[in-house]
Amino acid sequence: MLTSFFSLSIILICFSFLKLVRSDDLFIGCGDELTFIEATFQTPHKGDCYKMCKNNLYTYYTYKQDQNECDCYIYPPPAAEYMPGGPEECNGQLQYNIVKSNWKFQKCYNSPNMTETPSDSFKACMDGCAPHEVAIARPTGDYPGQTNCICASKNQLNHMVEAVCGLDQYYAYTHTPTPVPSGKRVGRSLIIAQRQAFSPRGPYGDKKYALLFREG
Repeated sequence: MLTSFFSLSIILICFSFLKLVRSDDLFIGCGDELTFIEATFQTPHKGDCYKMCKNNLYTYYTYKQDQNECDCYIYPPPAAEYMPGGPEECNGQLQYNIVKSNWKFQKCYNSPNMTETPSDSFKACMDGCAPHEVAIARPTGDYPGQTNCICASKNQLNHMVEAVCGLDQYYAYTHTPTPVPSGKRVGRSLIIAQRQAFSPRGPYGDKKYALLFREG
């Protein structure tokens, strides 16, 4: 009986810890356009917008306060449309948010002089950097969805210069790294999974589509 009590206590403590480190409603930038919107409804409260998009399993949401309008969407906002601004300070532009995430936004930086990997979105960058402490995403204008990505450690942020967030700037996010399984076969599987995470299927992952998007 006592053993069962302690086991239940440990489970509850672990569950509480997971709730504490979770960073849902994650800011990923400001911009002036949304392309693929799956659901729109009216509400005077941003919190209701977030809950509605979360309950209906959407990946992203944007709340337009001046219109009391909530947009829920699955595909990431177009990277080429990013504008200057920070969390709750988008200066009249749209704020892009990920509904569910275990990452926390830190700040934006100038060029960190580190190797960048082309990715599909901020979320794809974070998914690919899961074994690392830091994910750094840079929205580019190369084609609508491209977001370059850097996986790093917290110590590497100490040598970077803070900047105003916007197109071609570096958005830094931190989290508790996902443990990496051991074994060669598992290691190869992890590498493949990370590659797929950086470039998931979607409208921005196909360069042919991106060219048509740009020309249209």
